[in-house]
Amino acid sequence: MSDSNNNNSGGFAKTTDFKWLGIGLLVFILIAFIMPTPESMTQKAQELFGSDASMDVSQKATHIQLTMALLAMCVVFFATEAVPMPAVALLIGLVQLFFGITEPGMLAKTYAHDAVWFIAGSLALGATLVKYGLDKRVGMLVVSLAGTKTRNIVIGILLGTAIPTAFVGEHAVAAMYVPIAMALYTLTNKSTPAPRLGTLLMITIAVGCMIGGPMSPTGGARNALMIGFLNNMGIDISFMEWVTMGVAYTIIMSVVMAFLLPLLFKPEVDDLSEAVDFLKKDLEKHGAMTGKQKLVAAIMGLVVFLWITDKTLVAGLLGFSLGLGGIAISGAVLYMLSGLTSWKDYEDRVSWGVIVLYAGCISLGIVFKATGASSWFADQIMDMVAPLGLDSGVGLVILMCCIGAVLTNLMSAGATVAVIGPVVLDMAVASNTNPILVGVGLAIATSMAYWLVIGTPASSIVYASGQLESKDFIRMATLGWPIALFALSVIIVLYWVGVLGIDPAGMGF
Repeated sequence: MSDSNNNNSGGFAKTTDFKWLGIGLLVFILIAFIMPTPESMTQKAQELFGSDASMDVSQKATHIQLTMALLAMCVVFFATEAVPMPAVALLIGLVQLFFGITEPGMLAKTYAHDAVWFIAGSLALGATLVKYGLDKRVGMLVVSLAGTKTRNIVIGILLGTAIPTAFVGEHAVAAMYVPIAMALYTLTNKSTPAPRLGTLLMITIAVGCMIGGPMSPTGGARNALMIGFLNNMGIDISFMEWVTMGVAYTIIMSVVMAFLLPLLFKPEVDDLSEAVDFLKKDLEKHGAMTGKQKLVAAIMGLVVFLWITDKTLVAGLLGFSLGLGGIAISGAVLYMLSGLTSWKDYEDRVSWGVIVLYAGCISLGIVFKATGASSWFADQIMDMVAPLGLDSGVGLVILMCCIGAVLTNLMSAGATVAVIGPVVLDMAVASNTNPILVGVGLAIATSMAYWLVIGTPASSIVYASGQLESKDFIRMATLGWPIALFALSVIIVLYWVGVLGIDPAGMGF
C-alpha cells in the first residue's frame, strides 16, 4: 500500500478495533516480558555497548527486546489499521518514554526530523496548487494535447499522472484526473457502450500515480523516510541524485504499462474525438491563467529549483544546505506571506495526521537503530539468506526490493519503509553493500502496491468511481507486479551500477 495523504482516507477516519488492539498488545507483552531474552541480543548489546563501562549491558539487551516488541506491535496495527494511525505514531514515542528507552529531552528530537518538515511542507505546497485549480488545468491540458486516439490518451494519462505525482500527493493527482476520465467515458458511452474503456481509463490513473512516485524525493513520504534514515547514517543523497536513480523506473514502467493496460482492458473504441473536443472547449472556458495562478506556479517552480540545487548552488551561497524540509516549509510560508493562502487553508486542506504518522515512523527508525535492534534483526536475516548467496552486493539489494514489494501490499508503503528500512540499511553496512542502492531500491519497490483496491490512495479513489472491480486490480497485478520487479532488478544491475557507476561495495553515490 502506498502513502495516504487524504484527509478523508479510511485510515484516519477509523476508530479503534478492540479485537486487533488486544492482539497487538498481546504480541507486545509476549515478546517484551514473557519470551526470555535471546542470548544473541545480549551478545549484540555487549558488542555495541560493552566498551563503555557506564553502560548496563543487560539493560541494553532489554531495550533491544522492547524495541522488537514495539516493532511487532506496530506491524499488527499498520497491517490491520486497528488503531488510528496518528495514535500509533504517538504510541511509538510513549513506549520509548515509559520504558526508559529514550530520555524525555531526546524524545521530541526523534520526531523533529528534516524529513517530517519535508512531508509537512510538501502537503502544504500541494494544497495550495489544488486551491488555485492548477491541478485541474494541467490535467485537462495533458488530455487535450494527447490527441484523440485511445492509446495516445492512455499514454497521456500515464505521463500526466506520473510526473505530477513525483511532486504532489498522489491522492490530489488521482482526484484531479478521475472527473476528466469520467467525462471521456461518459461522453463516449452515450453513442457506443464502452464499459472496458471506463475500466482502462480509471486503472491507468492508479497505475500512473504508482509509477510516478519513485521518480523524486517528493514522490511520497516513503522517499522522505528513506532519505531521513540514510541521513541518520551520515549519507546525504541530493534531490537530483535521487531523480537520476528513480527516473529510469518511471520511464520504463510508463512504456510497459502503455502497452500492457490496453491489452488487458481492450477498449471498445479506438478514437475519442467527440469527448476530447468537449474537454478542449471546457479548457478554453477557463481562459488564461490569472496573476495569482502564475504566482503560485512561480513559487512552486522556485521550490523545485531550490530542491535541485540545494547541495550545490544553495550550499555555495549560504555555506550550508537548507535541506529538503527547510525548502518545502519555506515555500509554504512564502505562499502565506504572498497572501495566496492562509493558515486556515492549511488547517483544512493538509492532513496533519499524515505528518504525525511519519514523524512517529522516523522516531521508530531512530530508536530501532539507537538501541541496536536493527543491527540484531539484520544479523538474523543475514544468517538466513547467507546460504543462498544473497547476503551482500547486488543480490542483497534485489532481495530487499522483493521483500519490500511484497510487504507494501500488506501495509502502507511508509509503514513498510519505517519497519524494515533501518534493518536493511544495517544489513547493507554489515555486508559492505552500498546503503544507497539498498535504500533507494527498497523505497521504489514499496510503490508496487498493485494487488489490492486499498493498495494506494489513488487505487481507492478510482475504485470509488464505480468503473472497475477488485478483480481488475488483480488482473493488472498478475502481469504488472512481476514485470515491475524485473524492471527494477534490471535497472539496479545495468543502470545504477553499470551506467551511473554506483559501487555496490561503496558507501555513497
